[in-house]
Amino acid sequence: MGSKILAARLLQPPVATPSKPGAAARPDASRDAAGEAEPAEAADARRVDFGPLSQYLGYYLRRLHEGYRKHFISAAADLAVQPREVGALFVIGLNPGLTPSQLSAALAMDGAQITAMLNMFDARGLIERRVSSLDARSRLVYLTAAGKKMLQRLRKLVGGFDRSFVGETLTDAEMQQLVALLMKLLAGVRE
Repeated sequence: MGSKILAARLLQPPVATPSKPGAAARPDASRDAAGEAEPAEAADARRVDFGPLSQYLGYYLRRLHEGYRKHFISAAADLAVQPREVGALFVIGLNPGLTPSQLSAALAMDGAQITAMLNMFDARGLIERRVSSLDARSRLVYLTAAGKKMLQRLRKLVGGFDRSFVGETLTDAEMQQLVALLMKLLAGVRE
């Protein structure tokens, strides 16, 4: 499925289309916005009654997150990284010498998740942990040369990724507005 089609489907509000026994399907029900045949499951999903879900922010955030994640994994297949790992690599690269707890707070991930991620990065040779000169019990995280190369490759990928995800569904101005609104919402709900 193309990214434009995926983005268009994810951004559409769910439409309740009750079906009556014996009623013929609409002739266009098996075609998407680009006129391409869509899987039967997608056509069936459009007939599901979502009730109040169609008004809930969480419903759209979850659907968009899943679509974004799948699109990213497809686009970054040769890099073998997940979206949240990209964020961690950027934060480590831009802030060398963070402690795992600082990284945890910056990424809103718990300590166990950060530890597992750092262990995976370490196994792949992307990071190194150095003993802090201020506290011998503390470790500071840095990208290795391989980690810096990975970050360069990721910069190229993420530069146009959002645009490839939304396709023509949003204009550049709408994308900027959406990001600004999400930033405002995030800042307002932080504890």
